Amino acid sequence: MHDPKNLTAEARDTLNHIEHHPTTHNIGWDEFITMLKQVADVEESHNGAHVVVRLGNDRQVFERPRDTPVDEKTVLEVRRMFKDAGFL
Repeated sequence: MHDPKNLTAEARDTLNHIEHHPTTHNIGWDEFITMLKQVADVEESHNGAHVVVRLGNDRQVFERPRDTPVDEKTVLEVRRMFKDAGFL
């Protein structure tokens, strides 16, 4: 787990979207993964279809969406992970 205080401006913006915006807000997959890599341990599958995210004691597997935006379920799950880790 990495310190969220050291996020780049773009990653901080993505985290703010996850924390404050409705889940329907468009968060691009690439921006989402870039932000996660700055705060968590992220393993991508060889074809990029799945990622395993470890944050604190939590481990989640996310599937790359067919469309660019991250789906509501994924946003809510990451929001929960961040709250549990004390980031939000």
